[in-house]
Amino acid sequence: MKKYIRLALIFMILAGSLSFIPIKSLAAPMSCRWQLTFGDNFDDPILDILKWNTQYPSGNSGEKQYYAPEAISLQDGILKITAEDHQMNGYPYTSGIITTQERFSQKFGLFTIRAKLPKGQGFWPAFWMLPEQPDYPTEIDIFEMLGKDTNTIYMSNHWKDTGDRHEQHIVSYQGPDFSTKFHTFSLVWSPSELIWFVDGVEQYRTTEGVPATPMFLLVNLAVGGKWPGNPNKTTPFPGSMEVDYLHIYTRTCHTDYIGFAGGVGAPDHGRNQHYH
Repeated sequence: MKKYIRLALIFMILAGSLSFIPIKSLAAPMSCRWQLTFGDNFDDPILDILKWNTQYPSGNSGEKQYYAPEAISLQDGILKITAEDHQMNGYPYTSGIITTQERFSQKFGLFTIRAKLPKGQGFWPAFWMLPEQPDYPTEIDIFEMLGKDTNTIYMSNHWKDTGDRHEQHIVSYQGPDFSTKFHTFSLVWSPSELIWFVDGVEQYRTTEGVPATPMFLLVNLAVGGKWPGNPNKTTPFPGSMEVDYLHIYTRTCHTDYIGFAGGVGAPDHGRNQHYH
């Protein structure tokens, strides 16, 4: 119940901040709502393999972890991704990833996660999206954090310019210590804009490099790599990223068109616009 109360509060904040669907000048009211398209509260004892897979290439960007399915666990409504100082398949560490690749993808909408992040040199938790059909370097990072600085969240998008060159915007947000309790990270993706939120408060928006292709979801805890640097003797293994819930929505609107014959009108509930 607490999850839904928190989510309702976030929606109230977002509803006051967004103009997601362009509305033409019509003599009729327009009503819109967020409709759930994908979600997991992780209340089951095991991961739902109809929603998620745990296979993904290891060692990207110089990372030092092998993605092992056993690094994923669920207990008391929390999904835990645990990184360990354990060698496997030629990698010095193990950790985990969940993705919706070949299971779910969406174009446009609201993407939100509630998570508590690990503290420690070399830890690199993230919630991000990639195109359903590979299209490097297209990518949206709803959040990334480096375990050596748990007060900073990074939000970014990557795209190709007209000359097929890699363009990117990476913006940081200085907040509380994201390793001490759960926080909510959200993205609203419209045809013309990307807007990032932390705990329901807008932190960044851009109209550049907005993708227009369905994307799948990834939630992972990487270890080491070019950006975060590698673990050292201070890194507290095992370290875990904990996820309370992940919900995806699409914006659904309908217009109640008014008939003016004789001054009497009636709503037409059959006219709905769906943005996927």
